[in-house]
Amino acid sequence: MTNIDPRAQAVLDFWFGAPDSAEFGTERKFWWKKKRAFDRMLTERFGALLDEAQAGGLQSWESEPLATLALVVLLDQFSRNCHRHTPRAFASDARALALARKLVETGDDLRMPSAFHRAFVYMPFEHDETIESQREAVRLFERLKDDTGVDSMLGYAREHAEVIERFGRFPHRNRILGRAMSADEEAWLAQHGGF
Repeated sequence: MTNIDPRAQAVLDFWFGAPDSAEFGTERKFWWKKKRAFDRMLTERFGALLDEAQAGGLQSWESEPLATLALVVLLDQFSRNCHRHTPRAFASDARALALARKLVETGDDLRMPSAFHRAFVYMPFEHDETIESQREAVRLFERLKDDTGVDSMLGYAREHAEVIERFGRFPHRNRILGRAMSADEEAWLAQHGGF
């Protein structure tokens, strides 16, 4: 195990399971559930750390790939749980994307300990509202499938890309971010409900 900040290791162990646990390297159901109790628990346990990260802190984590992934998880995933239905849920997306891009450019994504660790390197591309990032997300998740056989996230990456291709943004964020909603977006939301 790499010697990283214990707080970064705590984020990784919580999200991916400890390296010696049965959960390690497997898909975890809580990643995709929206539950207030889980959000509260995550806020109680990691809220102060998330606040520090969102304020631009924890820069020392950026010098080590696994710690960088822990920072990406904080900024891209925990923010969505801890600040659900508020603009702050998306406030750190640009930094998360920059960190993820660096991991991909250096090839450190390919050295992650499991396919699912790699997948969460790629999530900031899927969450970005540019078509370039969406195309990169699809490419990365396709490569993940080719390399590892894990394809459970590829369909979602393609769906996100289709929404950005159509609207240039995610309609389900409009109300949260105070953006005007088009009739086409309203109709899509009524049918799909967002992500």
